[in-house]
Amino acid sequence: MRIPRLLAALPLLLAAAPTTPLMPGAWRETVVFALDSVNGSEELAQRMAKALPNPEPRDACLTASDLRNPQGIFLAGAEQSCRFARFTMADGRIDAAGDCSDGHGQTMHVEGSGTYTATGYDFTFQGTGQTGKLALAFRGRDSGRRIGICTAF
Repeated sequence: MRIPRLLAALPLLLAAAPTTPLMPGAWRETVVFALDSVNGSEELAQRMAKALPNPEPRDACLTASDLRNPQGIFLAGAEQSCRFARFTMADGRIDAAGDCSDGHGQTMHVEGSGTYTATGYDFTFQGTGQTGKLALAFRGRDSGRRIGICTAF
């Protein structure tokens, strides 16, 4: 009995098919950041940091479709989105650089790197931006972990 060539090649085709690096399901993202300087002043950054809110962890249901372009989940929030000019996520490593906008016309340039598994990621970043007359330098960490299957949040 002869096996058709396509069936014989199926294991190779499946191995070469693109996979999502993260598992679909319920995810919790936590972003923490610190101001390093404001208009070149570390002291001003420390004073301003006291007035900034600490972002709360954010839960989301991520589908396989959402994860086909995983860069969309990094540093994303209710009012913020990022467009990465450089983004690679392969072999357990993340490398990215791009611009994030907060929905109010403020844009920040960010660069970062990190690691990931199917059920978690840890991405550290640094960046710069301009808010009115204030030039900001900052750094932070975006980490996420799969917390289970999707249910209503």
